[in-house]
This record gives sequence, C-alpha cells and structure tokens, in this order.
Amino acid sequence: MTILTTVVAFLLSVLISVFLLFYNMQLSYPFFVLYEGSYMSRIFNIFWIPIVMPFVTFLILYYYPSTERDSLAKRIDQELPFAVIHMSSISGSGIEPTEIFKIIGLSREYPFLRKEIRKVLNQINLYGYDLVTSLNNVSKTTPSTKLAELFSGLSTTITSGGNLSEFFAKRADSLLITYRLDREKYTKIAETFMDIYISIVIAAPMILMILLVLISLSSYNVGLSTDQLTALIIGIMGVINVIFIFILHLKQPRY
Repeated sequence: MTILTTVVAFLLSVLISVFLLFYNMQLSYPFFVLYEGSYMSRIFNIFWIPIVMPFVTFLILYYYPSTERDSLAKRIDQELPFAVIHMSSISGSGIEPTEIFKIIGLSREYPFLRKEIRKVLNQINLYGYDLVTSLNNVSKTTPSTKLAELFSGLSTTITSGGNLSEFFAKRADSLLITYRLDREKYTKIAETFMDIYISIVIAAPMILMILLVLISLSSYNVGLSTDQLTALIIGIMGVINVIFIFILHLKQPRY
C-alpha cells in the first residue's frame, strides 16, 4: 500500500507540475491563466513538487502503522486494570480459565481489549491450540506491552499450576498503581496548563485592553482602528482557548 500510494503520489505530482508549468493560479475569476514568463525559471520554482510530495506521502504511510499501534496500546492499557479486576473476581469462583476469556471477550465494557481477547479465543476454537500456546502467540503480536506481560505471566501460572485468582489479584494491584500514577501525572499537567491559561488568557487580555485604551487616548496610529484591534484581540483569545481545549483533550485519559 505504501509503495502503490507513493507511485500514485509521484504521478499526480508530475501532472500538477506540468499543469503549473503552463498556468498560474489566482484567487479572482478566472482562477487559472496562461503563464507568460520564462519557463526555465518556472521549472526551477516547481521542480521540488515531484520530489517532496511522494517523499512526504511515503513517510506518512511508513510511520502510520506505528502511530496506530501506539494509539491502540494506550487504549488497551487504560482498559486493562479494570478488566483484570473483572478477571480476578471471576477466577475466584473456580471457573475454567478459558471461560474467563469468553466472558471478557463477549463484554462490551472493554471495546479495545476484547479484540485481543478474541484473538486468544480464535487460536483455541479455530486453530485448535491450547490456552497456554494461544496466550504466548497473542502476547508476541499485541500492541500493548502490559497485556503481553499479563498473557506471558498467565501462561506461566497455568503451566506451573499456580493460583489464578491470586495472580489476577496481584496483577490488578500493580496495574491500579500504574493507573493512579498516570492520573496524577495528568492532574499535574492540567495544573500546569491552568497556570499557563491564567497567565495568557486572563492576564494578557487585561494588559492588551489597557494598551488599547492608551492607544485610543493618544494620537499614535498603529494602522488599525479601535474596533479592529478589539476584534483582533478577541479572535486571538478564541484561538488560544481552542488550542488549550484541544491539547487537554489529547492528554486526557479515556478512563
């Protein structure tokens, strides 16, 4: 897919370069007019398009799988502590280990984790592997390191005849500690952003409004009217608020 898309991007960039070689673009109608200048200088200005456009396309598609993997790993890690608590409560009843995975795999509470659980079930039901082999196979391909460690530890516990309920309980405690640390980290980040927000969005407009009043009282001309300066300040504050909300939304944990 990466190679094909890069080739398509190269062909498209060549067509765009050829078009721009003979035509100029402008905002008013007609939007395209015939180019009448030197074609050598024109080629020098557009020669980078067939080089940069395929290269950027290749980089985006090359790194996209790793970014998608990291995103899935974060979502699985956020669901994992609660799922392990669920597994711990189920295993306390002495149920067969495969049935634990069936319950979690059919649950709608863990939309990302259950996809990995279903991989284990598919290994058992479709390929005929035992639970230990299935856990080891899925642990090698899952995007989440914590889930891989859980599956590896669970397979070792089953092989050695250990207590599953105790294993899940200890692993749940460990994952909850990590979860609390992540939440505290997010809280500190939110506090830092709050301080920055107070400094920029609350204090800065007050200073700018004072400057605006002083400018309006003086005869100094800045090239903009008072109404235009007011609209500019309001627009800048609105953009800053949107940026702050977007960053906090990205940093906020799903759970």
